[in-house]
Amino acid sequence: MNEFTAKKLGEVLAFAKVGQETLEKGQSALSSVLGEDEVEKMTSACEEHQEVIMSLAKAENVEEVVTKKMEATSEKLRKMRDLYVGEQWDNPTELLEWSGFFEGAALVHWSLVKGAGEAKNDPKLVDLAKIGFDFHQKFLDKATTLLHNVGKTKGI
Repeated sequence: MNEFTAKKLGEVLAFAKVGQETLEKGQSALSSVLGEDEVEKMTSACEEHQEVIMSLAKAENVEEVVTKKMEATSEKLRKMRDLYVGEQWDNPTELLEWSGFFEGAALVHWSLVKGAGEAKNDPKLVDLAKIGFDFHQKFLDKATTLLHNVGKTKGI
């Protein structure tokens, strides 16, 4: 695996890590609109993504590059999230709005990983990217639907 792909793995690892942290920190507010079981499933999925990505990084001997990039990207994501959400961790609408930024960015990063997997003809990497992409697309779709409904109720 080349350095470009390893760094992209580090970035999607950051999305899994910060995504998990965000779900945990916003669990109460998000559970009120998504349901407690769904938030727990999503949190577990983020944990699983982290484990699979690190396992792949170890197998490809790029763990150091992946970890370094994950740390730098995680810091950026946390800063952006905390600036956006501020003190409104109890506001599900605010968390879902933030999710639009976060999930869209995760999708484009997973697309890069999928493309790299296709270029390398690596079915494991392509499959991992598809799982990551589908997870973030599903959450973005849920957030969009929920926010649409908020607009319909509060916009009258």
